[in-house]
Amino acid sequence: MRRLASTTIVLMALLLATLAAAPGVSAQATDEHPAVGVWLTDGSPEDTTDPLDLLTVAPGGSATIALPDGTAYGPWAATGERSVDATFLIPQSDPEAGLVGYATIRTSIEVAEDGQSFAGTYTIEFPASMAEAMGLPVGQQVGPGTVTGQRIAVEPMGEPVPFPEEPVE
Repeated sequence: MRRLASTTIVLMALLLATLAAAPGVSAQATDEHPAVGVWLTDGSPEDTTDPLDLLTVAPGGSATIALPDGTAYGPWAATGERSVDATFLIPQSDPEAGLVGYATIRTSIEVAEDGQSFAGTYTIEFPASMAEAMGLPVGQQVGPGTVTGQRIAVEPMGEPVPFPEEPVE
């Protein structure tokens, strides 16, 4: 029994050491990953009327999406030199039905070689209670969808244009 416990401890230590040394898992890898930054994203590039979202990918593995109807938060992990997987939770509620929960957005993206754009896929899963109340199956109902992103670059401030003193008609 002792041998089994010590073997298990050694195996767990080796697994943790392997994960810590794996590309994309270390803090340094996430701090320097090309996905880190602020992006203007399009979750339905084929629909030109759909509003764009703002995605912030922070060093250390956290990310935020500002959507038109709420904010999603979650972790991200590098899966390669330019690829990332992320999971986001966004609050969902239907006060009339008394349903509350979090929709889950799962995504995988690949940053372009120039670091200025990305492309990827995503799925969305609604809270089980909401899906059942809407007559939908429980699980990832939306997707895989296509997502694209353009990096927002720092721009120098320009010369302010004064407002006219009289209203323009």
